[in-house]
Amino acid sequence: MELRILDGADSIGGTKVFLHTGASRLLLDFGINYKRFGLYFEEYLKPRSSQGLADLWQLGLIPPCPDLYRPDLWVEGFAPAGDDLAVELILLSHPHMDHCGLLGVVRPEIPVGASPRGWAVLKAIQDAGKSEFYAETAYVVPRVPQSRRALTAAGVKERPAQGREIRFIGGEAGPELREFLSSSPSPSGRGLEPAGIHGFAGRVGGYEVRAFPVDHSVPGALAYAVETDRGWVVYTGDLRRHGTEGETTRRFIEEARALRPALLLSEGTRAGRAEGECTTEEQVQARAHDIVVRGKGRLVLADFSPRHVERLTAFLAIAAATDRRLAILAKDMYLLEALARCGGMEGVVGSPHLVVYDDVVVKPDIWNRDLRERHRARLVGPDEVRADPGGFLLAFSFWDLKNLLDIRPTGGVYIYSSSEAYGEEQAIDMHRLWNWLQLFGFEVHGFAVDGHGELSFGGGLHASGHASGEELLAMAREIRPRILVPLHTERPDLFVTGLRGEPIEVRLIPNGGSLSL
Repeated sequence: MELRILDGADSIGGTKVFLHTGASRLLLDFGINYKRFGLYFEEYLKPRSSQGLADLWQLGLIPPCPDLYRPDLWVEGFAPAGDDLAVELILLSHPHMDHCGLLGVVRPEIPVGASPRGWAVLKAIQDAGKSEFYAETAYVVPRVPQSRRALTAAGVKERPAQGREIRFIGGEAGPELREFLSSSPSPSGRGLEPAGIHGFAGRVGGYEVRAFPVDHSVPGALAYAVETDRGWVVYTGDLRRHGTEGETTRRFIEEARALRPALLLSEGTRAGRAEGECTTEEQVQARAHDIVVRGKGRLVLADFSPRHVERLTAFLAIAAATDRRLAILAKDMYLLEALARCGGMEGVVGSPHLVVYDDVVVKPDIWNRDLRERHRARLVGPDEVRADPGGFLLAFSFWDLKNLLDIRPTGGVYIYSSSEAYGEEQAIDMHRLWNWLQLFGFEVHGFAVDGHGELSFGGGLHASGHASGEELLAMAREIRPRILVPLHTERPDLFVTGLRGEPIEVRLIPNGGSLSL
């Protein structure tokens, strides 16, 4: 058995792990390392799509493993040498970009194992967004030479997008989901040529692979256990216990312990953070409910990630309990419809308390136009919100606040139900957000900016998507692997000190480093 950390050893995200079981070669996730990307790029300075793999390779943003990558992304004359991995399967833990956001450069014929709900999320996000070439997760747009030095997307009518080879793990894909995954978001534009959509036989190269649903802040999150010639390797992905699906994480820990694993790959997002008791999703909902009740008659805005469907359904329940309607954007409804094709969304998409905000879109994409037609009776525009502010709860993030210029509210209540700002750029955005809210006279909950410009967060209106450092150490003690390798953390050393005296050997493997058993 060989384990190689391609990326993510000392950063929160960017996870890419190569595992040779002795009989087969796998990848665990293939995410964007935002910390490393931020050394060179920002919102308006991005890798050049015309250069394909060249920019990413030369800046060390993708592993130097040429056989992983799409042949249509090599610019003429750029053919660097590297280590071929001969990967047979990629196991995707969940649909957050720091775990899957570089799949766009990977050859689509390499099968990806994922949960049906997780893959539905990725397809919906790509359909309803504008993905960079390296983030084409669910399907890829072929590139062709524009000149000797540059690539361009193949003509819309010339070549369809290519779907990825999928192996569904931890659930089955019914006919409605298969239809969605096989269909183009723009039928009259670029088509979509689906690849194979299959179930997973449970074995690769004769060794067993098991998937375990876990609690996280996005639907379809999985942990994995992979059998190797030296015992079981367990990978946590990202997880927590304090969401409404916390029981799934507890069950995973019990089943992982029973495997007596040789190695545990553990996330460590919150390792080293000085924190008290975890805020639960139930507590977030209760506190937000109280704020909305006190805001009777006033417009309420709630800011949370639309992919955090658990949080969205919590605010939908609050809207129903306070005689309001939750207004979401078209792309958010598109995501909910995709998840409904997987089952388990009863009472959400069809709720009488859920409407679609009719924001201004010039030349809407076909998926957007068709969705608005499907939900014509549920479209709500700025005039209706202005006429009855106390009847609505708007799911607006910072990027949606320009819609307030159409609504023109006279005060209201704003609930920030998302993570704290990490880094200078996010802090700048939070100050801009504050300026918008002050302009329209909103009462703000969840964060504040004082008279000296200092930013602070609080109020218990957000529950982390990750287990605390102490919970991760407790999980390691319960699973009791022979070896633990931390990743997805900026403080891997804390696993060494936290597990000192335990019968668990902690190995700190740097990016590019490996471990053989």
